[in-house]
Formats: sequence, C-alpha cells, structure tokens
Amino acid sequence: MNQPLSVFIICQDEERIIDSCLRQAAKLADEIVIVDSGSSDRTLEIARRYTDRIFHQDWLGYGRQKNSALSRCSNEWVLSLDADEVLSDALIGEIRKLDLRAPAYRIARKLFIGDRFIRWGGYYPDYQLRLFRKSLGRFSNAMVHESVKLSCHDQCPQLKHPLEHFSYRDLMEMKTAFREFARLSDRKRNFPRAVMNFAYTFLNKFLLRFGFLHGLMGLRLALNHAEYSYLKYRQNPPGYLATPFQTGINDHEVAHHPASLGEHSLPNR
Repeated sequence: MNQPLSVFIICQDEERIIDSCLRQAAKLADEIVIVDSGSSDRTLEIARRYTDRIFHQDWLGYGRQKNSALSRCSNEWVLSLDADEVLSDALIGEIRKLDLRAPAYRIARKLFIGDRFIRWGGYYPDYQLRLFRKSLGRFSNAMVHESVKLSCHDQCPQLKHPLEHFSYRDLMEMKTAFREFARLSDRKRNFPRAVMNFAYTFLNKFLLRFGFLHGLMGLRLALNHAEYSYLKYRQNPPGYLATPFQTGINDHEVAHHPASLGEHSLPNR
C-alpha cells in the first residue's frame, strides 16, 4: 500500500477491547481518528496512548456517527473499524501489499462469543466493505445496520484474511443487543411476517447454515437471531418481548452499553 491511510473508530465505554483494537491499528495507520459519544470508563485514557485525533460527538445513530468520523480523516484512503474489532497481523500484511487499483475492499469478520469463534450458522465470513477511498464512499444514515455506499459501481475485491470481532462476552449480551436493535427497527408491524421470519431464520441459521455444529451454543444463537427477526415486525410497547418460542436464556443479566442514544444505549454488534 503506497498511500497514507486513516483508520477511524466510533466508540463509547469500550475499555474492554479498545486497547487491542488500537494497538493493531497503529501498526498500519498513518492517522487514527476516534469519535467518542461520551465514555465514562477508561476508553479515552487508553485512546490517548495511540492518537491525539479524538473528538466528541453526541450520538447520532451508527450511520451518521461514522460519517462524522469519516469527515475528520485527513487521507484519501480510509479504514473503518468498530471498537471491538482487531486487525490480525496477517490482514495487516495483506493490506500493506495492496496495489489499490480498486475503489474499495471487503474484509471478512470472525465473530467471537467470549473466546469462542463462531464459524457456523451464517456468521462467517460476514464480508463488510471497510477499506475505501474517502472521496467515493459514505455511510448510509441508518440508525443501525449502516453500510458504506459508493458513488461508483466498480468491483470491490474481497481480502483473504479476516479481522477478529469480539462483539459479545456471552449469549445474554448478544440477546440484549438484538432486542435493542429490534426496538430501533423501522419495520412496519406485521404479525404474520414476524412469525414467518422467526421460523425461517431459525431453520436457516440452525439447519441450512449448519449452526447445529456448535451444539447447544448453535441452538441458542439460532434462537437469539430468530427472536430478533420476530421482534423487528412486532414493535410492541417497551417491555413486551414475548416470542412464539422461549429461548431458554434468563433475562436478568445486563449487557454493557458502548453508545448512547438519548435515554437509551446501543449495544455491541
């Protein structure tokens, strides 16, 4: 890679993993840009070890927040990372060798629940467009599940090596996150669609995409995802989260919250 690179990250209360994220990013980046939405833990203290390009921005939603960080990047080539993602040495080496003939590149993600890599169930390789020319790309303004939109229609190659995504400490944290995403969904209330989505998502994740190879964890992952697909189309009042089937996971545990949204906080993804 013969061009300077800016890495940009949005965060809030990510002290658990952001040191690993930034340590690896610093091996590759000419500039690291951080946009924080109000951390109350050691996130900013850790971030200052790696960069002085740290900005505060009240939470705008994932898409707009990332565009805020993107706009602060000085270089034409940019790499978007979440604060719970870590570049492997193999991926860093691959990016360094790129000829940059394409306008953008897609990078696979290895999802970890705790310290367990989730290969089956449709969670891998989960390619995301992350490395791109700043002048050609911008994030959608979605509140959640944002994506990069390019102003050109050229092919975007997939890189061979993945980054590591340490998004959830356990299945309960994942379940809590998915329920919050469902609350933010803009889908119209549709009970028949909700039920069909639950059934299809469970069968797809657990059977068609071999989630059963993860055993009990694969079953719970499929149920978590199926519940999310159901709740997107329910939009019941806050607190009503019943589904056609029970996931068998207790609801009393509380997840951490890396980004605030008014009175609410958004969980990891």
